[in-house]
Amino acid sequence: MEAQSSVTPSQIATATGREAADLFEYSISTPVTVKKNESAMLPFLQQKINAKKLLIYSNRSSQNPLNAAEVTNSTGMTLDDGPITVYDGGVYAGEALMETVKALDKRLISYGVDLGTRITAAFDSKTETVREVHVVRGMLTASLSRVETTTYNARNVDNKAKTLIIEQPVAYGYTVVSPKPLETTANAWRFQMELPTSSPAKLPVVLERVYDQTFALTNMTPDAILVWTQNKALSDTARRQLEQLRDLKNQLANVNNEIGSVQAEITSAAQDEDRTRQNVASLNGVSGQQQQVQNYARQLAELESRITALRDRSAALEKQKTSLQGQVNAAIEKMSF
Repeated sequence: MEAQSSVTPSQIATATGREAADLFEYSISTPVTVKKNESAMLPFLQQKINAKKLLIYSNRSSQNPLNAAEVTNSTGMTLDDGPITVYDGGVYAGEALMETVKALDKRLISYGVDLGTRITAAFDSKTETVREVHVVRGMLTASLSRVETTTYNARNVDNKAKTLIIEQPVAYGYTVVSPKPLETTANAWRFQMELPTSSPAKLPVVLERVYDQTFALTNMTPDAILVWTQNKALSDTARRQLEQLRDLKNQLANVNNEIGSVQAEITSAAQDEDRTRQNVASLNGVSGQQQQVQNYARQLAELESRITALRDRSAALEKQKTSLQGQVNAAIEKMSF
């Protein structure tokens, strides 16, 4: 068949589209014949679609955002993916690639660099606060909030106002405190800034992550407990319970330190006793050394008495340690808030 010469582009453009399961197809009302070894490009759509000019900033390694457009498919048909040539005011502005767009869906396309706008991003601060503290079955669980702020500073040097879309990567576990995102995609939050003519603008983005930390009270030192007693998130009742536990743990720590000191003294005294016995043994067979032997004998008696007293003190301390450890365990077991 030969091509019908009466077909015009406007007639060809009266194509209709319809969904075909997960696919789609276009039907052209006027038949077209393509000769052997030839090809043809057929316009199937000639109508205006909604588009809004704006800027997109997503690459922090660059100071300049990209010229872009928000394209809404208002044709009623699915638009296949492919290259796009962009004209701004009748002047060539750049090239873009667009994914397949279903009817009434929208896409952001970027097609060039805007040299009239400069942007910097600064990670300003991060703070961590305790929101709640609970103790159950010997475990202290704290609910913490980590807040991070990133400030975007933009300067528009052109003599026209602009709309800027900032894309910030989604941070796992964080939510946006302010401002409310214009849109959230699978990988980024989008925030909108209005850039006045020849003026600077600033947008702080505040994120928050809430998470729990758990500590075993049995393993916490008195100093660690002191830190928690000073936390404003605690109730008065909870603070008193922790202060009581800290006092008991302080007593237990002091007893443990004293036990260590007594054991060191016993070891030192036992070594002195051993050296004195060796001295006595070496002088026993030497004439004229009886007085020195008697001196060593008195020292041995004193050392033995000292060692006995130290061992009695160590036993008393061990008994006190056992009692305090029981009080610590009981305080932990009944603590709940």
